[in-house]
Amino acid sequence: MPDQALQAFIDHGSVARTIDANLSEAEGIYSALEKLGIDWVFVGSQLELEGVDSFKKSFDSLLDSLQEKANTLKLVNL
Repeated sequence: MPDQALQAFIDHGSVARTIDANLSEAEGIYSALEKLGIDWVFVGSQLELEGVDSFKKSFDSLLDSLQEKANTLKLVNL
């Protein structure tokens, strides 16, 4: 999990089941946004791409850090 997401949750997050809370309100908002021309398929696809890219960058950064640490340890053991 990216540090920024974790810090945001620590700052103002809460653990609760919300997926099925206020369904009628959510459906109303969803319908209103569709009437404004919001393309949910596009929005979902874009968010998916951006999310995967963000996690990929974080994972690549982790791998780079681990490789640097491994290289440092190899030099120390020579």
